[in-house]
Amino acid sequence: MGHELGLRFLTENKAKLRAATIDMTPIFPEGFLRAMEGSTHVHYRRMFLAAFRAVSLEGRSAELRTILRSRLAELTTGEGRLRSQAAARILKQASTALMLQLVLGAKDGSEIAGELTDAYDDYAPNGMHIVITPTERAKYERIKRLVLALADDLKRSEPAPSSLLEYMVRSQTLDDTVIGNLIHMTEFARYDFHGLWRWILLELAGEESYLNLIAAEPDAGRRELMAKSAVSETLRMQQSEFILRTAIMPIVFEGFLIPRRSRVRICIWEAHRDPGQFLDPDVFKPDRFVDKKFSGASYAPLGLDHHRCLGAGWTVQLSGMLVEELAENFSVKLFNYGTVSRGHFHYEPGPDSHISLTARR
Repeated sequence: MGHELGLRFLTENKAKLRAATIDMTPIFPEGFLRAMEGSTHVHYRRMFLAAFRAVSLEGRSAELRTILRSRLAELTTGEGRLRSQAAARILKQASTALMLQLVLGAKDGSEIAGELTDAYDDYAPNGMHIVITPTERAKYERIKRLVLALADDLKRSEPAPSSLLEYMVRSQTLDDTVIGNLIHMTEFARYDFHGLWRWILLELAGEESYLNLIAAEPDAGRRELMAKSAVSETLRMQQSEFILRTAIMPIVFEGFLIPRRSRVRICIWEAHRDPGQFLDPDVFKPDRFVDKKFSGASYAPLGLDHHRCLGAGWTVQLSGMLVEELAENFSVKLFNYGTVSRGHFHYEPGPDSHISLTARR
């Protein structure tokens, strides 16, 4: 436990470890970026880093917040108490719409976006499958055909790239490995974003005064910082649980033998509860990150080593937009925090958690 110890273990044993993740080589060459190592990983990671840098979210706040606002508005209809699963369903629609637009260039409300949404919901209705079977392969090919059709349309576009797919088309780097990674980046992101947003909604339901402070803040930059702080605090408290690696050869570390094929868990959640680093570590404090920065030695919700999440910046930016939308256009109240439950990949709000969400008048 501890990020410094974990990073040292990962760094010293880089050649002896592999990411414990889904093997996607049955459906596309080289598999998912997270599972790559060596020169192959360097090549494709550099390519995707360039794509993320090229597709800036600056100046797109209005466009992206419109998507968030329309989905949040759907949560204000119906019964007064909003149940956890109802929130999950709508937030999944929001995360899907944003990822289709930013990763694949499918505009929200377009025919192709609707087709892709249906295809993704058929392929991975509740998170990615652990094992790829012929059934999943056929469903993957359906998505791939739609993505290739999008790529053909993007060849004729002229403005700066607005999606990762468009960047890859423009830079002529689109191959089966890139396509497979773009498709699965969309899937993993839509799942993880909606999970994070469920936590943000629940945690901030008990922090109405903080949302009011954001709404009343006249300085746009300060308002954005306050919103992002709430996101960072949610990531500290929830969904950043551990990093998992598999030893591909025996490892001796700190006097302990780790046999080949062992699973090694780097504890993130526990380190984020370290009272030596965080005052009142078990208390959700949305302003914790407003005027204080924490080093990677104490705070690392999105990875420690060369497999750190490429979309870390997007995670905080887009989730910050969600917080600003909540603060400026909605009122959210907590009825019951509920019991945390184990989800498909992460812990998530339990079915007994209840909040209310209403439009500000």
